[in-house]
Amino acid sequence: MNLPDSFIRYTSRLMGDELYARFSDGLNEEAPVSIRINRLKSRGRSVAGTAVNVPWCGDGRYLPQRPDFTFDPLLHAGCYYVQEASSMFVHHVLRSLVSTPVLMLDMCAAPGGKSTAAASALPEGSILMSNEPVRARANILAENMMKWGSPDVIVTNNYPRDYVRSGLDFDVILCDVPCSGEGMFRKDEGAVEEWSPQNVDACSRLQREIVADAWQCLRPGGLLIYSTCTFNATENEENIRWIVDELGGMPVAVPVSEGWGICGSLLADFTAPVYRFIPGCTRGEGLFMAVLRKSPDAESPIILRKGKRYVQDKYDNGNKKRKDKAIAASLVSRDIEKIVSGWTSFVSGDEHIEPALRQSDVCVLALTPHLARLYDAASLSLRVLSAGVTLGNVKGHDIVPNHSLALSSVLCPDAFPVVPLTYTQAVAYLRRETVALPPDTPMGFVLVAWHDAVLGFVKNIGNRANNLYPQEWKIKSTHVPDREPWVLV
Repeated sequence: MNLPDSFIRYTSRLMGDELYARFSDGLNEEAPVSIRINRLKSRGRSVAGTAVNVPWCGDGRYLPQRPDFTFDPLLHAGCYYVQEASSMFVHHVLRSLVSTPVLMLDMCAAPGGKSTAAASALPEGSILMSNEPVRARANILAENMMKWGSPDVIVTNNYPRDYVRSGLDFDVILCDVPCSGEGMFRKDEGAVEEWSPQNVDACSRLQREIVADAWQCLRPGGLLIYSTCTFNATENEENIRWIVDELGGMPVAVPVSEGWGICGSLLADFTAPVYRFIPGCTRGEGLFMAVLRKSPDAESPIILRKGKRYVQDKYDNGNKKRKDKAIAASLVSRDIEKIVSGWTSFVSGDEHIEPALRQSDVCVLALTPHLARLYDAASLSLRVLSAGVTLGNVKGHDIVPNHSLALSSVLCPDAFPVVPLTYTQAVAYLRRETVALPPDTPMGFVLVAWHDAVLGFVKNIGNRANNLYPQEWKIKSTHVPDREPWVLV
């Protein structure tokens, strides 16, 4: 690999000769292929072939080769997520350090790998707010979170400072900050071309700005998870040192196994526990992660509004006119409420929960009661792209089921007829082509599935079935697969 000379000089000094030699050899190896299984949808399926477990993530699997994921209907159904193995470490961190329900924010979440991992790792009853500042990337994030199907998630498109102004505060905040991308050199040639010492310094400054905003949103005693996909100490150890010295962060250790090959700090004068994934040492791409706790004695998050400093209740946000507008928007007609009754099945422990309904523009949302309260507060000051389960789109006194409902883990199994598809039909459906249904298929809205995994809705009107798969998600490739995918059985 043709690396920049300045990168080689700096990194070889940082790592030392022996570690750098292992790293250099690792960069010249083929990047491993890995996926993470969605336990909400796995239904007893196992990974086919000679898959090997990712040691720090019980749901992670290394695949022996890279299949054509585009043409696997189970990927589009959200049965698994294609994720680089090192990034799955956040699953282990959350499982190790969080044991009771929390409110968590993933501040820079696109495309959604760490957010879907967090949704699977958090204790039942937790809520995840998954945010991405860049609109195009936020739409991809919303798509991937919808496919994952977890009901206690809100996706937003905001800058970190918007969260500070919102007054919302969190038990756990993940800052997977934009970085110089050194850890992606093996997979992304563009990252090599864009690298420069100047970019490293610019990234370090931006990372501190993001963390400073995130820290204001963190509750006393809360956890900040900081991560990058880069190797240099400027964006890693030095930023952790800054969080400790300037913000009062207290480093937190995470239990790891020696057999995982994870390295600690590369600075002799740095003692805080950090976790470095380096190609050649670990089977994955480059990753740095550290966890810091905010002092339990720290002040509650305080924001500035109209020149006055005050603590803002997260459920009492905004002025009266904005509140009245939100309340009006939340009203759902009795006709619609009657139609959607029985479409979802929310369960907490052994108890069934009646969801709260909200109308957002022409969409009706189903939210657990605790998510509904947070949604009401967040929607006043943040750009919410999705929340809970979008049941459907209102058409007069009727409602058209939304794709979010089809992919949700709380979809009631007997809410709609289900038609199994052949593999060829499933790919045609994902291309948004017409799919022929059996002649005895009931009229109206019907779910289509492949290997018991729901792909989405069609509307059977008798002489044909209208394909309701989202236009922007459809497979655009005209390639015809010569065989069925083998990732999951």
